[in-house]
Amino acid sequence: MEKIVWYRALCFATPVGPWRSCREKVRRDLIARELGSYDEWGRFFVTVPGEVEIRIERAQSRAA
Repeated sequence: MEKIVWYRALCFATPVGPWRSCREKVRRDLIARELGSYDEWGRFFVTVPGEVEIRIERAQSRAA
C-alpha cells in the first residue's frame, strides 16, 4: 500500500490555500498571507493564527 501526504495552509482553522503535495508550496502560501516566515538560520515558523493541515491517503500500488 502506498501513502500519499497532502498539506494545506489554514488561518483560524479556515483553508487559505489549496491542498498541496509539497510542504514548500504550503510554506509559500503561508508567507504570502504573512502567516509564516524563515528565521536567520533558515528554519520555517508558522505564525499564529496560521497552521498546516495534513491529510494522509492510502492508495494501492498498481504493480502487477
